[in-house]
Amino acid sequence: MVEVTKDLRSFIEGIEKIGLLKTVKGADWDLEIGAITDTNSKSNKYTLLFDDVKGYPKGFRVLTGALLDSRRVSTALGLDNAMNNMQLTTAIRDRLRNAASDHEKYKPKVVGSAPVLENTDRGDKIDFFKFPIPKWFKHDGGRYIGTADAVITRDPDIGWVNVGTYRVMVKSKNSLVMLMEASRHGRTHYQKYLEAGKPCPVAISFGHNPGLNLFSANEVPEGVSEYNFLGAVRQKPVEVFNGPVTGLPIPADSEIAIEGYITEEKADEGPLGEFMGYYAGGKMLNPVIKIEAVYYRNEPILLGTCAGKPPYDYSYFRCPIRAALIWNALDSSGISGVKGVWCHEEGYSRAFTTVSIKQSFGGQAVMAGHIASQSRPGAVAGRYTVVVDDDIDPSNLNDVVWAMCSRNDPATGIDIINNTMGTPLDPISKHVEGKDLLEYTSSRAVIYAVKPFEKIIKKTFPDVVRPDEETDKKVREKFADLFTAKK
Repeated sequence: MVEVTKDLRSFIEGIEKIGLLKTVKGADWDLEIGAITDTNSKSNKYTLLFDDVKGYPKGFRVLTGALLDSRRVSTALGLDNAMNNMQLTTAIRDRLRNAASDHEKYKPKVVGSAPVLENTDRGDKIDFFKFPIPKWFKHDGGRYIGTADAVITRDPDIGWVNVGTYRVMVKSKNSLVMLMEASRHGRTHYQKYLEAGKPCPVAISFGHNPGLNLFSANEVPEGVSEYNFLGAVRQKPVEVFNGPVTGLPIPADSEIAIEGYITEEKADEGPLGEFMGYYAGGKMLNPVIKIEAVYYRNEPILLGTCAGKPPYDYSYFRCPIRAALIWNALDSSGISGVKGVWCHEEGYSRAFTTVSIKQSFGGQAVMAGHIASQSRPGAVAGRYTVVVDDDIDPSNLNDVVWAMCSRNDPATGIDIINNTMGTPLDPISKHVEGKDLLEYTSSRAVIYAVKPFEKIIKKTFPDVVRPDEETDKKVREKFADLFTAKK
């Protein structure tokens, strides 16, 4: 097993060793970091470490591009970074199958101290503008410190700790405002405190090993902490320290962290470019966080990211995690014959899911498509679920589109599911003043790009045109220079 990178700094060292790190000096926090990050995600795809940010001392840094491909996701999880998409998904899936039952074995390890406590600001000393927080794009509502964060809350009834990634905007030098959608577990905790007439304790890490975001930004089952899931996949517990103010477990490898309380007070938040690639949510009234303490390391690193038209800075990393979660949901539902699942980056990991199955009975594709579409990791902001045969690589968009165009009859091969889970961040959602976040619904399409089962059992479906295996192997060896991948 590859050694797990302990903190953000050792993660950066690991990325530098495989030639994927670039240091950028002199960029402006106002728009330039966002523009560079977005352009990089569509071209060279480096992990970018911004230093000497305009108006800030050397050493106050911002990291973007942390999880742009399978190599970096693997590095964050301590897995072999030579795996391709489906190999990575399979490896994560195997670990996650144990996580559901063995997660208590990997509960966080509490340590007595952490480097993030090197500096503590309270009261009048709190000033978020001491950090080079980007305004990512021109039409953003403000500077967003929380884009790749870890928001920690605890269920007041059962003590379950949730770690979520929610957007957090700087309201003033000493206050923050946060969006927590209705479907998020952190919002459930917040609502329980409000109903009890109490402020909700919260801790937030704004820089840490990005392996935590692989789970805080995905749909981990309710009642199970993302810390435990990450520990189970890494096969090593996450180290945390108990916050002095709230007692909440904060990542011990955090670079910048806060503690405080989510209050009933609300303030304007947004707009911010969101995961669908649009400014769809607009400006909203969202909860204000009363800050009690800010902690940060010497020469801290803010972990950040931004959305855009796919591919963008964080459009990849959810793909293998969400695919593994959906695959396991299919297995748990008794769906047989599943050979692969992939959530495509072109659909921002949520809107375009492909399930590959080996058909053994009629209706199998329908079962797989509906479960994949409506399981929690597949339902949140979903749009299209495509079911293909086992000869199709679900992660290869060319293969998938070819199957859709040659094995699907639009009149009979598409199911529409109405009134399922929606989101106000959907650009085609109907926004009405006073509409509650819980009210949003949308539809799903399940597309069956599979061979008709009667043609499979009768062996009447035409053969695919391709070289025979013997000749293909022969020419690949004989003319190897033609087929060697370019570096």
